[in-house]
Parts: sequence; structure tokens; C-alpha cells
Amino acid sequence: MKSNEEYLNDYHLKKKDLEERGELWRLMVTEEEFISEIERIRKKGIESRKSSSLNEYHIQRNEEGQIGIMLMEKATYEEKLEQAERINKDSEIEFAKEAPEIQKLVKLINTPLKFRDSANIYRWLYRKQITIDMLSENVLKEFITTKHYRNLKIDNII
Repeated sequence: MKSNEEYLNDYHLKKKDLEERGELWRLMVTEEEFISEIERIRKKGIESRKSSSLNEYHIQRNEEGQIGIMLMEKATYEEKLEQAERINKDSEIEFAKEAPEIQKLVKLINTPLKFRDSANIYRWLYRKQITIDMLSENVLKEFITTKHYRNLKIDNII
């Protein structure tokens, strides 16, 4: 973990950038809250190291992630909607590119279904990379009995 001074430098750079853009409202926390939260994160890291519930790598990533979130910029509701729409469109394009390969894979699935097979079928149906008609009769009969199938029905995917 960086020193408090290094983190404060990061905070001041973010604040300066936002001031120059006239968007200071995008700061997630005040400087006092930032310093206080870093100390809380450090204490929690020390406790985690003592308890041995997580390894050093995960503790450090967790600490850095929490501080990184405080250095993020707030967004308006409209900006969040636009971002979600962009992500959805990009995802649909990527899913469509993967569809031909997945349609080959679905033909290789046999009964008895393994959990992984059921989860893959669920994901591929949800992403609209395959249709229920593409499943073999035996695979479909077994898939219909799974929780994955029930969830697709609840979400009106099939």
C-alpha cells in the first residue's frame, strides 16, 4: 500500500483536474473523509493479516480497490444510463460474434448433464447465442428439470 502522502497526492491531482473542469461536485469524498477512510482501510488490512482469512495479494487488491473507488468520479443518472446502454450494445455485438462457435459447442453436450453444461446452456440462452430448439431432445428433457431452466422462465427468456 502506498503512503498517506502518495494517496493524498493522488487525491489532490483528482481534485485539481475536477476544479479545472468546473466539476468539483464529482469528488466522492472530502479530503478529511479520504484520510479517515485510508486509516480505516489500513486497520482492516492489519486485522485481515492477523486472521489469515485472506492472503496478502487479496488484502492488497482489496485495499487498493477501496481507495480507487474513493478516487473515482461521481456520475449523473443520465451518464450512468448512457454507459449501461453502451455496455449492453457492445456486449450484444461480442455475443453475436461468439455465437457460431457456441452453436457448435452446444451440439457436443450429452446427457447426463453436468452442472457446467447446464450453466453454459443457461448463459448461452440468456445471451441469445443459441435457441432452445438447438438443444438435442435428450439434453432438452434434462435441462427442463434444472434450476437454470426455471430461472430462464421466470425472466421470460424462453
